[in-house]
This record gives sequence, C-alpha cells and structure tokens, in this order.
Amino acid sequence: MDYNLILTEKNGVVFYGYFCDGKPLELYCEKKEQSSILGNIYAARVEKIADGIGGAFLEIENGKKCYYPLSGAKKPVKLTPGHEERLYGGDVILVQIVKDAVKTKLAVADSNISFPGKYFVLTLSDHRLSLSKKITDREERARLQTIAQPYCSGEYGFVVRTNAAGTEEAVLKKELKELTEKYLELMRRAKTAPGKTLLYRNPPHYITMGQDLPEAELTKVLTDRENIFEELSTYYSRKGDREFLDKLIFYKDTYPLEKLYRLDTFYQRALDKTVWLSSGGSLVIEKTEAMTVIDVNTGCVTRGKKKAMELFYRMNCEAAKEIAAQLRLRNLSGIILIDFINMKDNEQKEKLLSLLTLECSKDRVPTRVIDMTALNLVEMTRNKVRKPLHEQWEECRFALKNERD
Repeated sequence: MDYNLILTEKNGVVFYGYFCDGKPLELYCEKKEQSSILGNIYAARVEKIADGIGGAFLEIENGKKCYYPLSGAKKPVKLTPGHEERLYGGDVILVQIVKDAVKTKLAVADSNISFPGKYFVLTLSDHRLSLSKKITDREERARLQTIAQPYCSGEYGFVVRTNAAGTEEAVLKKELKELTEKYLELMRRAKTAPGKTLLYRNPPHYITMGQDLPEAELTKVLTDRENIFEELSTYYSRKGDREFLDKLIFYKDTYPLEKLYRLDTFYQRALDKTVWLSSGGSLVIEKTEAMTVIDVNTGCVTRGKKKAMELFYRMNCEAAKEIAAQLRLRNLSGIILIDFINMKDNEQKEKLLSLLTLECSKDRVPTRVIDMTALNLVEMTRNKVRKPLHEQWEECRFALKNERD
C-alpha cells in the first residue's frame, strides 16, 4: 500500500491529509497564521478557583483564559512559593493546553507537561518508562527499555512510541537527549517567568504530523508550496530525521497537486452529513452539542428482497467499516451514538460489535466501542485530540470565501 502525506495551501489556508492508495484516511485544514494554542506551555496565573465545578480559571497570555480541571489532575508545578498542597488565586503554575477553545468553551489546560518526539514522549505525569503496546517483540522491548531507562529521572519519564521499534540506538539516544534538553530549558525559563507567560509554542500540526505517522508505512510527503517545503525541511533537519527528509518531495508537475489527489471532492464529501454506501444504503451523520449521532439507513434496497435479516446484517457490517473510517476522516470525538438497522439475532449483534471494534482499532486516536443498548443503539467514545474537521473548516471559511470571490 502507498501511504502519502499531502500538503498544499490556498489563500492562507493549509490543506493536508494522510492518504492510502489515493483515498484519504485523515483530512485537516488550518490557517497559515497559527490560531491554535494546542500543546503550548504557559506559566499561567490562577484567576479563580471554582470549587463548585471542580476546576480553576487561569490567565495565560494576551487576555486569553483557560479552564484547569482540579479533579484527577496531577499535582501542578507551582512557580510561586507557599501552600504547596492547594491552589489559590494569584498562584502561578506550569500548564500545557490539551484542548483548544470550542465555540463558547474555553481551552482546557493540564499540569501533565509532555514533549512528543518521533520515537519518545517525555512526560511529567509518570516518572517511569512505558512502552507502546504495539511493540510486541520481547527482545525489542528489552532493547528499547535498556536504551531509554537511563534517561528517566525523578522529575519525568518517557513513553516509547511504536516508531522506535527497529530504530538504531544512536538515533534513539539523540532524540532522548534532545527531549531532555528541551525540558531542562523549559524549567530554566519557568523559574523566572511571571504569570501569563508563553514558555513554549507548539509548532503547527501540519509540520509535526509527520512525526506522529507510522514511519514504516509512510511512503512520500508531497507539497507543491515552496514555503511549506522549507518549513518541513528546516524542522526535520534540526531533528536529524533523515528518514522523513528522504521522503519529502517538492511537487513541480504542471498538473495541480490538489487535483491529482481530488482534494476538493474529498473535503466536500467529508463535510456532507450523508455518506452513501455501495449497497445502496446510507449514513446520516449529525453533530449535536452533546454528541455525534449516526443513523444507518437501508434506502430502498429491501424492496422485493428475501432473507431481510441477512441483508440487514450485511448492510450493518458495511456501515460499521464506513463509520470507523468517517470518524477518523472527520476527526469526530466525544460521545458517539449509532442507530444501526434493527437486527433480532443476538449472534449477529455480537459479530457487528466485534467488527466495529476491529475497524476502530486502526484509528490513531483511542476509540472505544462500549455496548449496544436495549433500543439497539451502539454507544462509543473517541478521544478528542484536536478540533473536528467541520470546525476547522468553519474557522477557515472566510479565507475560503475570499478565494472563491
């Protein structure tokens, strides 16, 4: 299979996606001038403790505020002395943004500071060393543990990512050293930083996405914009990532890259609420304030058909595969409720849930299929990492409108 990362830009908006054999697995768009603060690290000032909702409101920079949940949160790194066991208004703490602001909701901060690399993630939440479950070879796990363990300390630990498997020891040690130095520099700056100070700005997602993709799968990284090519070259050259740089290609063909990969068509389909299935049925995807609701429709395919239950089962299986793909493509998250075509056979219901779970396991974002209710509604959840595609598109729509005009 041919896995490609495609990036282009129009009117100040970067369009990019992860493709398999010409079909998009993930699509994103964002303004070239960065508006997202996801991943940024701040010396934040506590404005108000809201015990009633188990959280605090923090000031970060330029009048921006964020919400900091207190329940279940790791004890924060306090940058102001005194009363270490409890937060008070006026305290300055070290936080990282884990969710961007959405509509009327503030951005969400966490005290678990982390620095992701291609092979490791440095994290303050756990001072131990942990390895990706996808690395199954015992000898390889032991090798990686031997390499990384000496870099752990009483202040931070490391998570070994799947990409680390089979990578040369010198390359792994280089990244471990870089992440450690990045953390030490952060803490050096934090000691003297006043409240509401940006300490670390996370690079745009279109730049860092390449380090999150499975290295063994990625075939090519294509862009037809010289500025993006230079940004990618600079970022991965500094990291010494020769594997990525060897795959980076500046597309110069006269036939536009966006047409070669049918970007307009794929974005439009990913924003439509109706998805047609090859069987003649369809999915209707509705995003509400509280959850995403997906309805599986038979269309008119049941007319004149015998063995309707077997037909419904096959259509539901087709729908399950497409639903898993659409959740990833559109980056939908939170609570997801699916109304499959009703089936009476309990064995078929179990097989359907198993298939949906299997298809969702291919997603890079943790996704959990919970159960089927008495009303035959399937409940599931998908972790929120960044804004869904329709919200990204909404933020970029003025630039897109100007381009059309």
